[in-house]
Amino acid sequence: PFRYDISEVAIYGGENVLAVSVDSTEPDSWWYDGGGIYRHVWLTVAHPVHVAPWGVYLPAKVLGPISAAETAASTVFAQIEIQNDLNGDAEVNVQVVIRDPEGTIAAQATKPLGLKAKRSGDVSFELAIPEAQLWSEMKPRLYSCETTVLLRGSAVDSVRDTFGIRKLEWHSDRGFELNSRPVKLKGFCNHQDFAGVGVAVPDSLQGFRVHMLKQMGANAWRTAHNPPSPALLQECDRQGLLVMDENHRNRATSDNIKDLTAMILRDRNHPSIILWSLCNEALCSGFDANAARTLKSTIERLDPLGQRPVTAGMDQNFMNEFGAVLDVMGFNYRVFKYDEVHSLRPLQPMLGSEIGSEVSDRGVYKNDTSRRYVTAYDTEFPWWANTAQDAWCAVEERRFIAGGFHWTGFDYKGEPTPHGWPNVNSHFGVLDIAGFPKDTYYYYQSVFFTAAERPVLHVLPHWSWGDGCQGDCQISRPAVEVWAYTNLDSVELFLNGRSLGRKPSTRCRHVSWQVPFEAGELRAEARSVSSDVVLLRRTVPTAGSAAAISMEIEWPLSGVLQSDGLDVSLITVKVVDAGGMVVPTASTLVRFKLSGPGKLIGLGNGDPSSHEADKPESPTEGSRSAWNGLARLVVQSTRAEGSIVLEARATGLQSAVVSISSRRADGQDAVRAEPLGRSFGDFGVSLPDPGGTGTLAAAIPGALCIITSAVLVRRTARLGYLGVCSSIVDTSCKPE
Repeated sequence: PFRYDISEVAIYGGENVLAVSVDSTEPDSWWYDGGGIYRHVWLTVAHPVHVAPWGVYLPAKVLGPISAAETAASTVFAQIEIQNDLNGDAEVNVQVVIRDPEGTIAAQATKPLGLKAKRSGDVSFELAIPEAQLWSEMKPRLYSCETTVLLRGSAVDSVRDTFGIRKLEWHSDRGFELNSRPVKLKGFCNHQDFAGVGVAVPDSLQGFRVHMLKQMGANAWRTAHNPPSPALLQECDRQGLLVMDENHRNRATSDNIKDLTAMILRDRNHPSIILWSLCNEALCSGFDANAARTLKSTIERLDPLGQRPVTAGMDQNFMNEFGAVLDVMGFNYRVFKYDEVHSLRPLQPMLGSEIGSEVSDRGVYKNDTSRRYVTAYDTEFPWWANTAQDAWCAVEERRFIAGGFHWTGFDYKGEPTPHGWPNVNSHFGVLDIAGFPKDTYYYYQSVFFTAAERPVLHVLPHWSWGDGCQGDCQISRPAVEVWAYTNLDSVELFLNGRSLGRKPSTRCRHVSWQVPFEAGELRAEARSVSSDVVLLRRTVPTAGSAAAISMEIEWPLSGVLQSDGLDVSLITVKVVDAGGMVVPTASTLVRFKLSGPGKLIGLGNGDPSSHEADKPESPTEGSRSAWNGLARLVVQSTRAEGSIVLEARATGLQSAVVSISSRRADGQDAVRAEPLGRSFGDFGVSLPDPGGTGTLAAAIPGALCIITSAVLVRRTARLGYLGVCSSIVDTSCKPE
């Protein structure tokens, strides 16, 4: 993140043109990291006396014993920076009001502050909350702080920040504790792209990504290998995921220190963040210890009360000087080094900053080098890595390892190990790039949840090797290896009603049978050791031939969009047989048509070798082949209310229709995005006119970003990204 202050060059009361050139032609990473302006661009206009950018710091300390309900006496140590851009000195009052998760005032205070001309000043508060509701991954309870600046008795600026109160502790012998409770980090590393939208991921889609990890039982997210979208951190705060927030490079240059400073200032109020990471592997610049010391001291200066240790993703040189700088040793793979390094550095906490890295593809059960597919059985991995089962067992069996971040949660563009072209994305995810779970997703579900929390039973593979199969029937399978993932004590497998034997489960491992293929139905039944009662039952029938298209709204969970021009819905498209069962080998081409106040912005199917367009032919029409029975659509709202109707058709199959309701949210503004008509094909946004107008041309790599503005008012206008433009303007304010 970065900011520019243009106050000194702006023409007040007149027309201003701001041109921003984006040049992303130089490669930076070994994966696809995108280019152009793909996150929000904000124009902030404030009174000359205002809260400084990222100027509110809200660390809190838990002082008393923590109750079973995770409440405790706590104090918020609010630190506020106020900027005075007037030509003369100013005397102000700074007011802070803290509200609890229910919106009730929990604490408030006001202090005077004298400010010299063209300088900033700081004011600190100690605000006691006798019975604070603590934030955790299980109870993500958020407080808010409204900071108001009063000049001559009138409010001239006000900002609202959210934060959480929690207690973080790291131990070399027993890992991580949150609110004095042991918590094993069950995490996933993730890059920032998604099917159909690339790296320009809409805010609401971040909610889906976090939700899918939470449903798996995960409790942590590593932002590999760069500062994340603020929307992602907000979702982690709201849904309860612990975050390892990662700086891009371990270099002590002025630019790198400036980048790190912006990241810490922007992100330090997020309670979800529990670790600052300096870098990852090659981006650690030869594991330069001097650079690490400089960056670490910067973090400690900017976040002295955040309780967050410094770590890094290391794949070698664990015992060198760089490793000694870290508060928490991060192991990328190298599980065979855990015990050795722990014995040599017994006082240093340790975690698996990157684990697993097995490769698999959804719905594929035999390696296929010609089409560049990898089996979904947990058997394939690169030379540096491990199967998911070996990786997680190594973490779970060692109390001193605080947890692990599996590589990766979602597939991503680039790095198509173990294959190359025509693969265009990775195979590492436990979900594919379109957000559909692979079988390993359910392995982690079975080890992340206890049976008491959520019983799990998952069976693989599909059972459509014969009747109804449309692609794999030519593969000779006299016997099929059947696996079950469960957190119960035993599994019994049946084929067409005949028992194939009950087998005990082993913690961290799968249960398996060799089964001669016979069309019909596999059935698995799981029991606990204390009872002979079947607690879970799963059936895997043989699918029939493709008969119809089915569509459902997977996100948002409410099925309702906000008509703000930004919100998105994820539609799951299925190719099903006459009984409504997904045909797990179907690759049918499906055509889509949209009507109503919405637009198609992306398509996907999770196929790492697909070269079909991720973008539709137009905002109302598109096509995409299903891959192994599934496809994904991304539909975005406009600023109009109503029903968005989506129709899907495929040759020879029954069509499907789904309707998405789009409604205006309370307090929503009415900014409209319009083409500017300039020769380089940019798009802009017209802000409402509370004393002026503003326009932004959203940028593509190398294009210009044009802002034309007269007088705007406090506080912030969200100008847009990649043609998705919007604004939030407080029209109740008046320009000074």
